[in-house]
Amino acid sequence: MPSFQKGLDILEYIAGSQDGLRLTDIAQHMDLPASNITLYLNTLIHRNWIIREPHKKKFLINPKAVELFHNAQDNLVHKLLPCADKSMQALHKKYNENILLVMQKGNSFSIVKHIASTHVMRVLIQDEPDYCMHVTAAGRAILAFLPEPTIERYIKTASYVKLTDKTTSDEKTLRETLKKTKEKGYAFNPGEFESEVMATAAPIIINDRPVAALVVQFPTIRHSAEEAESAAVDIMKQARNIEADLIKAL
Repeated sequence: MPSFQKGLDILEYIAGSQDGLRLTDIAQHMDLPASNITLYLNTLIHRNWIIREPHKKKFLINPKAVELFHNAQDNLVHKLLPCADKSMQALHKKYNENILLVMQKGNSFSIVKHIASTHVMRVLIQDEPDYCMHVTAAGRAILAFLPEPTIERYIKTASYVKLTDKTTSDEKTLRETLKKTKEKGYAFNPGEFESEVMATAAPIIINDRPVAALVVQFPTIRHSAEEAESAAVDIMKQARNIEADLIKAL
């Protein structure tokens, strides 16, 4: 399993590059001898996950692998949505606030399912929010449970724009926040992208990988920070229920 994990880490590192990576770049990032990395790369090439550009000698994601990933992602969404319905309804009944089911999309995320609050004053739901992952509870709930090389790559390339006075705006703080998020098992956003909107989220994890996040948004006009964060117990419970149903469906 550790070897399999390293192979995935290498694949994700290559996928996150703009123009491909050289053997020395990958070996340095993984802190492994180039000879060891070559074995992983040869396997990934043989399985059609990556290709080697002959002139610049860089490794890139195989276009066929991208197509396969999109097909797998579509299949996962198709199975995830019905598994999440009962849990989302339960949270909506208890809190009557926006309930979101979120999946990663690059360095941001997309909302694949939601149930809106029936309150007149409620948070506007955007299917494709233009926010970096680390300034939202949904994004942090996913980000904190990704492999360490993926987390580190995100931290190094993230945009640290201060949207409110509570926005995480430096690498050190983000590392500490993600560490605490993983320890607690949930993410809490006190108002980092909009000062009037708090949120609590729990990851949905399959085979040790976060595939989605379950989120409840809490407007500050109706809830205190303590109330919003205390909902984590319910949200984590429902996330575990979704995981159990999704495992059966896969």
